[in-house]
Amino acid sequence: MARPPLHLVTYPKITPGNDTGTRMVTVKIPYAHLNYSQTIEIEDAVYTGAKASGKSASVPAGIGDAWLEGYYKAFIFDKNQDAFYPKLLSPFRKIRRELNLDSDRYLELLTAYVQGLPYDKEKLASIAIAPRFPVETVVDGTGICSDKSLLLAGLLSHEGYACSLLHFGKENHLAVGIPAPSGFDFKKTGCAVIETTAVSYIGSDPCTETQGSLVTRPKVIPIGSGTKTYSAIRDTAKILGVIRELEEKLNPEGTMVSELFRLKESVENQTEILRGLKETIEHDGTLTDAEEQELRETAGVKLQRLQKTLHQYNALAKEFARLQELAAFIRANRLDRQAVVKRLRYSD
Repeated sequence: MARPPLHLVTYPKITPGNDTGTRMVTVKIPYAHLNYSQTIEIEDAVYTGAKASGKSASVPAGIGDAWLEGYYKAFIFDKNQDAFYPKLLSPFRKIRRELNLDSDRYLELLTAYVQGLPYDKEKLASIAIAPRFPVETVVDGTGICSDKSLLLAGLLSHEGYACSLLHFGKENHLAVGIPAPSGFDFKKTGCAVIETTAVSYIGSDPCTETQGSLVTRPKVIPIGSGTKTYSAIRDTAKILGVIRELEEKLNPEGTMVSELFRLKESVENQTEILRGLKETIEHDGTLTDAEEQELRETAGVKLQRLQKTLHQYNALAKEFARLQELAAFIRANRLDRQAVVKRLRYSD
């Protein structure tokens, strides 16, 4: 049986309300260790209309998932949001000029804003979890994965990036994709993942960001017609590799921690033995000169062994502290890729 044509699908659209005023919305933009804030005007009619508009699509039977592209694009590119995007992008473009940001850093700036919006736990727990239109997400200042991913995809597409949506149907999850070379893409999709639910590096494995719940290969839904990509994916891939290594080494149940405990226990045991030998040598009046000399020689050998073990423990403890500090630095600078890359070069 032939698949029904896509033009039979009815998609969501905004029907503007009757409001004539505007509302002031504060846009907070975290980037590196800077925090920007600017107020923009949003038309009430567009916001209230988006809020009240239906979010479902009317899909004929047998059409499969071919309708999804049009569905998500209906939220992003609704014509009633045409004036909204330039207003929202204005402060970002200003920051780009002031900081002389290249294409990669500008993408990170836009991503940081969307990732920084609080996750809407109340909506996630509700029955109605249909996506918000981007204008809603900005005014409400919160969202779940679909809301935040549609907003970021809208911003990136309007700024000329070749972005996609990554639809994890089985897990009911949505993320943003940016073109990436083989070996740096997620599950051979040709895209690196931008997870919008929390602050994370571009290219982070969404399984990590979502507690290991994403196991399927997502459907790639191209958004917009931009050509800009993210050339810094190799940097973030290195950072993510270091993070994995650090997590393994600093794991409380890992080999490094076990070795630290083993060496510490060995130092304590050897110290106790030496203390016993010293007590015997100094206070046992029955020892002959030969016996005392033998004990002193034994103590000397054991002291050398203790010093060697203590040196091993101190060196490993110093390395452990260095790795802890490096891990803390990477966590604290998730919004400053360049600072982390510079630090890793120094660490090498």
